[in-house]
Amino acid sequence: MRWLPVFIIAYVVLGLQLGTGDLLAYKGAQPNFVLILVVFIASNAPRDAALLSSLLLGLFHDMIFPHALGLYTFTYGLAGLLVAGSRQVAYSDHPLTHFFLTLGTGLVIAAILWIHSLIRPAGNPLDVAGVGTLPAIAGSTSAYFLTAVYSAFLSLPMMWLLAKAKPLLGFRPARQRY
Repeated sequence: MRWLPVFIIAYVVLGLQLGTGDLLAYKGAQPNFVLILVVFIASNAPRDAALLSSLLLGLFHDMIFPHALGLYTFTYGLAGLLVAGSRQVAYSDHPLTHFFLTLGTGLVIAAILWIHSLIRPAGNPLDVAGVGTLPAIAGSTSAYFLTAVYSAFLSLPMMWLLAKAKPLLGFRPARQRY
């Protein structure tokens, strides 16, 4: 895996997430382009590199968006672990595999975000000594799960584009199965 092209693509995807999140919002749900990139890297890169890149993408996501630091680092690391563990039983270049891996990891992330919103509601920022803290992630339960479905459908064209960049990223082409 070549790290420089991965960082460049991660930069573009994070910019896409930041720039088009509100434009593509549907009923409070925004597509999660970073999750799609995490699933792509975790399904194609070596296991250690996949887990490290998943954690780094989560850290970058946490640093760009105003919410609790470490929340997306944890969820994307978990998503990378789930996808990297399923590579032996799933064909990594099939569109249905992309769809269901993105949907499954998106639902896991939605459940974690929902639990986090129950623990720390958006209306209570826990202001300590008048310093102020970052706001909690706001959203309804249906928006979290709709985001997972929305991202799964958008993963099909995005994974197709990312598959064209496999040689640039240093990923081996998938072996032919008959």
